[in-house]
Amino acid sequence: MVDAAPAEARRHSRFWLYTPFVLLLLVAVAWSIAWFFIRNRAGDMLDGWLAAEAAQGRQWTCADRTIAGYPFRIELVCPTLTLKQGSVNASFGRVEAIAQVYQPRLVIAEIGGPLTITDGKANVQGTWDLLQSSIHATPTGFQRLSLAATNPKLTITGLAPQAITTSGQRLEMHLRPDPSRAQEKAYDAALAIRQANIPFIDALIGGSELTDLNADVTVTQANGFRGRPIAQELERWRAAGGTLDIVMLSAAKGPRRLEAKGNLSIDAEHRPTGQLSASAAGLDGLLSNITGSRNTGALLGALLGQAPSAGGGSGQPKLLPLPPLRMENGLLAMGPFVVPNVKLQPLY
Repeated sequence: MVDAAPAEARRHSRFWLYTPFVLLLLVAVAWSIAWFFIRNRAGDMLDGWLAAEAAQGRQWTCADRTIAGYPFRIELVCPTLTLKQGSVNASFGRVEAIAQVYQPRLVIAEIGGPLTITDGKANVQGTWDLLQSSIHATPTGFQRLSLAATNPKLTITGLAPQAITTSGQRLEMHLRPDPSRAQEKAYDAALAIRQANIPFIDALIGGSELTDLNADVTVTQANGFRGRPIAQELERWRAAGGTLDIVMLSAAKGPRRLEAKGNLSIDAEHRPTGQLSASAAGLDGLLSNITGSRNTGALLGALLGQAPSAGGGSGQPKLLPLPPLRMENGLLAMGPFVVPNVKLQPLY
């Protein structure tokens, strides 16, 4: 009887010694069961989303997909990802999307190249060193898409007689529905490109310097994409009364700078139409290219305050306002004057 009490005390002391480990094991088992339930639920939700997309005419294919990420994440990996919508076919390289189990409506993805898009006439080829995106959603649907790429390069063929090739050091883009203009099916977009090589801008304003470009725009009637050829999509957008509202567009290329805002759309003849308010500096080359005469361009530049300083200093020219730039009936006008040698061509 003397030894019985100490033995019972030792058993109780050992019970409390092992209790934390037993509880931890139970929690781990319960969490493992919960994670596999969430994993299976994520797979079912993905299948449901793919079915809903297919009902809208968008056929996504993620061959040999895997879902992993235990214990705290859900990781979806597609060795290749393809999309078919109408006549449009697109393909990407390896895609890895990650969501935390405690924040399932925020998905972060890393997308491998190359990118290939074609509608049977136009073709787009894209490459990059790193491309990351994030998608924020709410219980009511899509909220925001963000994308960032380093060293992107894009080649477009089929839209012009020659291939269009652009590249840059970094690209960032953000897209969201505009809650204040839901009736217009409007989306806000912000784009920033750093140290870009854009041959079109080189030919237009001269110089071999790289370009920094920033744009904040709102596109109305943005819903309704059905994978038709680009010309048909543009016509659908035009017929629906779509507009491109430029909140701010700024470009810097060496000493040349431009800021603009305004509204653009497409007229019945498929030409760009609208009006822009702009401020610029160092636009002598641009004015000469537009008018087709170096003397006329220099004269307009002097009248607009864009002439080079007499002292030839190294400081950048001051950003000065330009007369309103109007595109109407295929003509380009600056203030009350129609710019000679410029006739706007149909976009499609």
